[in-house]
Amino acid sequence: MAVARNERFLSTDSTKVDEPFKVEEGETVNSPPPPSEKVVNGLLVLGGNGFVGSHVCKEALDRGLSVPSLSRFGRSSINESWANNVIWHQGNLLSDDSWKEALSGVTSVISCVGGFGSNSYMNKINETANINAIRADAEKGVKRFVYISAADFGVVNYLLKGITRERY
Repeated sequence: MAVARNERFLSTDSTKVDEPFKVEEGETVNSPPPPSEKVVNGLLVLGGNGFVGSHVCKEALDRGLSVPSLSRFGRSSINESWANNVIWHQGNLLSDDSWKEALSGVTSVISCVGGFGSNSYMNKINETANINAIRADAEKGVKRFVYISAADFGVVNYLLKGITRERY
């Protein structure tokens, strides 16, 4: 018997045998981005000093992109040579206007902003800061916002509410 839930079919047939997953190692393909993506300051990485954000910055640089990133201190805390090629902007996502200048000419934002600690601290960093970024990006006409996080902290629901409002 198959039951549909949330547009997915669930099987209750006990004769079905689950196939084991075949996992293959991913391969990095080093291909330059299309010329249309090589826009100076077209990309802004939020959280570029962090673990995930620093990898995003390095990968973008390796692909020939100009990479601005936002830092509360206006400089990198990473002691690797590639970090000197990132254009560091000073600003704080929890402050209204301290960082909006970094959005000048930006068409895409990748947010890797996050933090660990108490629940209130994690909500402040992972939710409030990202929602502030989404609002400012919308005001400035940023076309793409990519949110990378281990948990959504309400950001996904916030985005979906905005999409729903725009559609109807």
